[in-house]
Amino acid sequence: MKYQNPILMGDYSDPDVIRVGEDYYMISSSFTYLPGIPVLHSRDLVHWRTIGYAASHLPFRRYDVPAHKCGTWAPSIRYRKGLFYVYVCLPDEGLFAFTAEDPAGRWDCHFVKDVCGWIDPCPLFDADGRNYLLHGFAASRCGINNILYLHQLSDDGFSVLDKGALVYSGDEHGDVTVEGPKMYRRGEYFYILCPAGGVKPGYQLALRSKSPYGPYERKIVLSQGNTPVNGPHQGGWVDTGRGQDYFIHFQDIGVYGRIPHLQPVHWENDWPVMGNNGEPVLTADLPDTGFSETGGPEMSDSFQGKLGIQWQWQANPNPAWYQEMKDGLRLYAAPADSLFHAGQFLSQLMQYRDFDMDVRFCLAGQRGDRAGLGMMGYTYYYLALEKGRVVLVRGRVDEINRWERERVEETVLAEVPWAEESAVFRMTVRNGKITFLYGKDEETLYPIGGTYDMTCGGWVGARPGIFCMNGRGVFGGHADFAFCRVEKREEQA
Repeated sequence: MKYQNPILMGDYSDPDVIRVGEDYYMISSSFTYLPGIPVLHSRDLVHWRTIGYAASHLPFRRYDVPAHKCGTWAPSIRYRKGLFYVYVCLPDEGLFAFTAEDPAGRWDCHFVKDVCGWIDPCPLFDADGRNYLLHGFAASRCGINNILYLHQLSDDGFSVLDKGALVYSGDEHGDVTVEGPKMYRRGEYFYILCPAGGVKPGYQLALRSKSPYGPYERKIVLSQGNTPVNGPHQGGWVDTGRGQDYFIHFQDIGVYGRIPHLQPVHWENDWPVMGNNGEPVLTADLPDTGFSETGGPEMSDSFQGKLGIQWQWQANPNPAWYQEMKDGLRLYAAPADSLFHAGQFLSQLMQYRDFDMDVRFCLAGQRGDRAGLGMMGYTYYYLALEKGRVVLVRGRVDEINRWERERVEETVLAEVPWAEESAVFRMTVRNGKITFLYGKDEETLYPIGGTYDMTCGGWVGARPGIFCMNGRGVFGGHADFAFCRVEKREEQA
């Protein structure tokens, strides 16, 4: 049997992967969306389901409101002595480690180092008892990038013991944007797998040395070549324990985000050979893991007593924003001057290229309250129910810098009178474009506005979600959502 790439259509940026026994675990970046760092599980490396998040929140007031393009960048996951470790840098706040005995359960947060400008950390717990931490740098924070530094870690992994040493410079080898390193030991060699060349046009490097501090030999082991898979890089290597090796990486496809691919790996002369002689494969034989699974991450939610695991807020979760009920989800109309700056925007990752998303809800509102359905990006659109009308709104974001609040302009594109307190909204997604419909039930829906292009956000693809907010700066009423139903549609040519 065969599998087909991509293995997921979701925006799982900067994936990393490990195997523990017969179980595989994958994590990814989530930036300002929280809970953060999704943890996915698989038994066959192809079919994945979300089981939890490593970061329930981020311990800084800054993240109580949306902090687009900040937050969790390029985490790594490892397992040692019965404990799962996730390392991540918040580029402005420092290095963190999250640990758990059960990756589907509670993760504990450890503040490892107060530092600005470190990114993409990866530990190596070596068999000789020494522990290392490898990372890159963000030029936007510290004025340098394109280099990798290696440090010693304490035995528990929660302290950096030295100032570190330069182990690789892209400037010396013609590489640009060297980042996202993952460190391994195989046989007598230490390996660093890292991307270079930029997100969309880049490639995957393998570096090897018999010393963790180098000098490292360099080889390009995965690049686009004659395939449609641009920028194949940044991910993790994993073995099956049955003599097979694989590399999971992402491809940036624009508004749908950075989607994971699975490449077979074999070794020649102690170098990894990825895909088809260094080019990505679109199909390959299913991994021999002893398991065959089906399905993937869920998008629909019946809101029966509990919020589905797929949902993330646009800031640290706030209990004042919502209430989980036996038969539905209540979202409170918290203050927000735009949807882009609304921490209570509740969104998820798209899992299909073409789909319909339907919501049924009732608004018990006051003046200034809006509730509805939208697609987030730097130009975003949402359909909202207000008291007496339905409005279609476009938001446009003007990014200034990471420390200044973005300027956002929202414009009503269309409106219709609406005397009801309840409504059914539908958002259709077709090949990167969206349309909106409204009505009293799903059988009779009316279009509103036109067809609009989805756009990316801050290093993320477009994100569908629901919301309730008050534009007058006060807490207002609430909206009760009965369901969010997503149906995959046939991809449009």
